[in-house]
Amino acid sequence: MAYVEVAVNAPGGRSSTFIYAHEPDLPIDVGSLVVVPFGNILAQGIVVGRVDRPPDLPIRSIARLLDSEPVLSPARVALGRWIAEHYCCALIDALNLMLPPGVAQRPHTIISLAAGVEPPDGLDEGEQIVLEALRQKRRVELGYLRGLLARRRLARQTERILRRLVSFGLVHRETAIRPAATRPRIETYVRLAVEGVAVPAALAALQRAPRQRAAFERILRAGPGAAIPLVTLRDEGVGDAAIVAALARRGLVSIERREVRRDPLAYRDFPIIPPPQLTPAQEAAFAEIRTALAARAYAPFLLHGITGSGKTEVYLRAIAEALRLGRRAIVLVPEIALTPQTIQRFAGRFPGRLAVLHSRLTAGERFDEWRRIRAGEADVVIGSRSAIFAPVRDLGIIIIDEEHEWSYKQEKTPRYHARDVALKLAELAGLTVVLGSATPSLESAYAAERGRLRVLYLPERIEVALGRASARPAGSAGVRGSAADLTADQARGPRARGLPPVEIVDLRAELRAGNRTIFSTPLRQAIELALSLREQVILFLNRRGDSTFVLCRDCGHVMRCGRCEVPLVYHSDVEDLVCHLCDHREPAPAGCPNCWGSHIRYFGLGTQKLEAETRRAFPRARVLRWDRDSASARGAHEEILRAFVNHEADILVGTQMIAKGLDLPRVTLVGVISADTSLHLPDFRATERTFQLLTQVAGRAGRGPLGGKVIIQTYCPEHYCIQAASAHDYHAFYERELAFRRQHGYPPFSELARLLYVDYGEARVRREAEELARQIRGLIRREALEGIDVIGPAPAFRRKIRGRYRWQILLRGHRLARLLARLSLEPRWTVDVDPITTL
Repeated sequence: MAYVEVAVNAPGGRSSTFIYAHEPDLPIDVGSLVVVPFGNILAQGIVVGRVDRPPDLPIRSIARLLDSEPVLSPARVALGRWIAEHYCCALIDALNLMLPPGVAQRPHTIISLAAGVEPPDGLDEGEQIVLEALRQKRRVELGYLRGLLARRRLARQTERILRRLVSFGLVHRETAIRPAATRPRIETYVRLAVEGVAVPAALAALQRAPRQRAAFERILRAGPGAAIPLVTLRDEGVGDAAIVAALARRGLVSIERREVRRDPLAYRDFPIIPPPQLTPAQEAAFAEIRTALAARAYAPFLLHGITGSGKTEVYLRAIAEALRLGRRAIVLVPEIALTPQTIQRFAGRFPGRLAVLHSRLTAGERFDEWRRIRAGEADVVIGSRSAIFAPVRDLGIIIIDEEHEWSYKQEKTPRYHARDVALKLAELAGLTVVLGSATPSLESAYAAERGRLRVLYLPERIEVALGRASARPAGSAGVRGSAADLTADQARGPRARGLPPVEIVDLRAELRAGNRTIFSTPLRQAIELALSLREQVILFLNRRGDSTFVLCRDCGHVMRCGRCEVPLVYHSDVEDLVCHLCDHREPAPAGCPNCWGSHIRYFGLGTQKLEAETRRAFPRARVLRWDRDSASARGAHEEILRAFVNHEADILVGTQMIAKGLDLPRVTLVGVISADTSLHLPDFRATERTFQLLTQVAGRAGRGPLGGKVIIQTYCPEHYCIQAASAHDYHAFYERELAFRRQHGYPPFSELARLLYVDYGEARVRREAEELARQIRGLIRREALEGIDVIGPAPAFRRKIRGRYRWQILLRGHRLARLLARLSLEPRWTVDVDPITTL
């Protein structure tokens, strides 16, 4: 017998791995998906290693192998172990990230009604509820019954109720592995089985079967050898499964079942895009990456290029080089909104070699793309953060565009950061990884300064760089060693580098001048000029909705979400008040629910009101809005982007979706309605996020031959974040923000972990948080874990969400893993290592 270590996907098996035996001739290897006995049930598991037989221990055998080929490579299994250790999650949860959608299955409990057994007298309310549900459905999942009992506040008694009913012989309880949620799509096709002189005879034979004749004629029109999907006949109203079966019995057609790929890029044509001329800086950056690819060793790069400097072209050249060397690529983008334009550019360069993975695909589409990637049928994978786990064979390069974006952080367990996972995977597998951004995260810039990343710098926009190419030797500005080395290029000024000029408008002065509208005088005049020249405008406001809170002027009552205790946001398109945390909705009030007063007023500004005010101020302009509300439908991102690129709108109003990586050459003016929206949040990253957003959205202007301008409206014009963004001066911001982080001991000068407790009843939540904080401080003293600060416990910024209270503890210091590994936490505690926010 051979022995393997298995991570088991079952309750009770998540905290460890287990050893199982198998016959040596069974093709089980590291990464194989198996079914194993676990306790008194069967459970799914993943083989994570080979081991010697433990002495004198009874070893159970693997029940069956689910796939003849391992679903995970050894490097991916090693990556899963690192994720589990670094982010403090179960190993099976880390490995499940890498499985195709719907394949990772946990056991589930089925409760069924026993036949012919009469219930005894004296059953309580909960027992009667369960029996009544089973009489109606016969077999249900345990979760369904728990939900029924929760409505009567009996959820905590579920196990007691079931034990009594099982002891009476009234119900049966069994556990099984849930069937896979996604499978290959199989469709029925119909093909003509007669030809030549047999066709007239067949038509004559169908004279008295008009429905069969209509279906036969439709199949006949398709021609000999053509196979028609049964669904097509059904959609055209000329046939169904019964009619086709009748024709098959007559020998007139043949029926076959065929696997059909669910292609997310079907029916889309991508024009071939020839490679453009590279700037000297692009040439130098590409040369560095090409050398690293040839070496086939771990090589991490930070591609720091200002907006419009041609980072994407460097990505494309690097991928082409990897493909030439017989290797493949993964490209991550932070937002689904960026995916359509990215796909268009990459598909135009690598036609037929692309696969896409993101959350807007159906489960079936993701499943088919995963299988296609695993089979080696795609050379380039593009997607959001989960695409880092795509099963790419012969992977050579990973590219993370806009690496600073916080959407690369997963906000549910396992709480991984795709950028850090990519770096670790590259280290394990010997890959080249390129982190690209105009505004790198402080962590990445600091890592580059310390020599952990090699900096490739693109200091000019493409048109400027090409114009200067004859005066600058190739490579002279392409490669830099640290953030400090950028000073010379920053000193040339934004206009010399092709960046649009930025004007800061002090809204305090506008108020003193009597302007109480949302458009300052300079912004209004600039919009009017752009519209008169038939140019396009972007108006940026990082807040959705119409009004951000609704107030009764009689008593001061603010309409709040009863489950989250945050102000409800008014959405004028549906005339509802909406909670942006739990999506609770209620009609806009006619009167105050507190005092019944009628003086209800709407305050604050969101993108819906901005859209309405823009239409009112510029009635001849065609206005388009792009935010999460307007782009909620499938394909909405692509449709909005297409309409604006084709100049079907003059002004685009939007949130952060419009600030990231879009190439819009007709945009000559960007207006930031309020630069202060996120600046003063109680989060140590608030200033960095604001700088990145402002710089990125400013970069949408002036990317074409028309040039451009940016106007930033703010109440804090003197803030260093606003000043640095207006000057496109990343180095100035980096130095100032780094000094703040160093002074207060925040990342990148320390590690950070957030422990969050969530439950009903604020007193209990506070008590549990205070008790854990006391235990942690005691553990630090006993184990002499120096250099770790315990901040809190305290209520989270969002103190209550969906009726549950939230208290948190922050751990700040070095080697936090030593401390976290010693903690035994109940399930209501969430551990977030390297949190992207502390709100």
